Amino acid sequence: AVSRPRPAARRCRGGPRRPRATRPSTASASAVSSARSRDPNAVSLPLIDGPCVWRGPELRDAPELWTHRLTSSEIAELDAALARARAAHLDVIDLTPETFPLPLLAPRLRALRDELVLGRGVYLFRGLPVERWDRWETCAAFYGLAAHMGWHCPQNAKGHVLGHVKDLGADPSDPATRLYTTAAAQPFHTDSADIVGLLCVANSMSGGESQVVSTAAVYNDLLKKKPELAQTLTEPFPVDRKGETPPGKSPTYAMPVFHVHSTSHHTGRHGEEESDDTKNTPEDALLTDDRAHLLSGIYDRSFIDAAQRRWSVADGVPRLTQTQVDALDALDATCADENFRLDMRLEPGDVQWLHNHTTFHARSAYEKNSARHLLRVWIAPENARALPPKFAERFGDLNPGPNRGGIRVEGQTPYCALEPGG
Repeated sequence: AVSRPRPAARRCRGGPRRPRATRPSTASASAVSSARSRDPNAVSLPLIDGPCVWRGPELRDAPELWTHRLTSSEIAELDAALARARAAHLDVIDLTPETFPLPLLAPRLRALRDELVLGRGVYLFRGLPVERWDRWETCAAFYGLAAHMGWHCPQNAKGHVLGHVKDLGADPSDPATRLYTTAAAQPFHTDSADIVGLLCVANSMSGGESQVVSTAAVYNDLLKKKPELAQTLTEPFPVDRKGETPPGKSPTYAMPVFHVHSTSHHTGRHGEEESDDTKNTPEDALLTDDRAHLLSGIYDRSFIDAAQRRWSVADGVPRLTQTQVDALDALDATCADENFRLDMRLEPGDVQWLHNHTTFHARSAYEKNSARHLLRVWIAPENARALPPKFAERFGDLNPGPNRGGIRVEGQTPYCALEPGG
């Protein structure tokens, strides 16, 4: 077993000065470093520094930094919590830190939460005994573990707060299809919650590998090499909701991929509240002040492509410009670069934890009708980072709490489906 993850010594942030370790040396770098004072149209975005900036080969060579195999004592504690919950006739959705106590694991889970939010944004648990647990025990153990990290969010219009990533035979070529219900490759993306957890119950014979990248590392590279395209990714793209539309919202919305925002930038319900020192301050003005900055990403190209296919200009959805297409292509190519991505193959009993604001993740295609099956949770932690107001279009209430993030539609009742498609 490796040592308990500890919160990073410093937050992942950026500022108007270039970090010394990643100082650009090309001509384009001079445009990156505050050329706006000379040319209002020049790119003026900060590079990001801190523990959330990493490259895949670095983590591949040091798995002890981001991996923990559950100990026999921790597994015994889970077994005991499952036995108590079953004896009390609790449903999975009834499990909370109070009804599913984990005195030994709870401190580790809180430290994991802090590492995800403040640190690298990626972690892997190994060794959950899914091979001997029945379906209720597997679902309950995973849901109960996650409950110690924050509030569960609904993941689809059905209200699943415990989701199933499995090929259900949906057509991946249909732009309305959410790709986690198919065996097709999922491009690099984020989920609509602060933290996502994926428990592997069964894997395919081949394919289905997971890839993760540091959002900030990808952003920094684009900013140094292709600053105009990096700038484009900070501007809005039309995004489809694929039919899962919250009350009062349109079926599409506009959202940038990269959001550079002040660490003091506070947003509340629906993003309308800010701290006094940032209220009424234009976002591009915030980029040139002396405070540090955060980078938050929100991205799924399949949802951007769906907006182009399902809606027209007459519907209020503009066509992508060639520059926007080039920016998305450059983003995808950088994410797929082996110098950036961390590859992992999840085996039964593995749990992958990711912070959606600081990582993009993807999955390769696998054979249809495979036994591959992952359980999924979306979590809103109590120490969730401040988000810029634009995120309210997707996350709703931006205050840390049970209403932040997730897919929320009218008439929805949250529940835990024990089987795929339930």
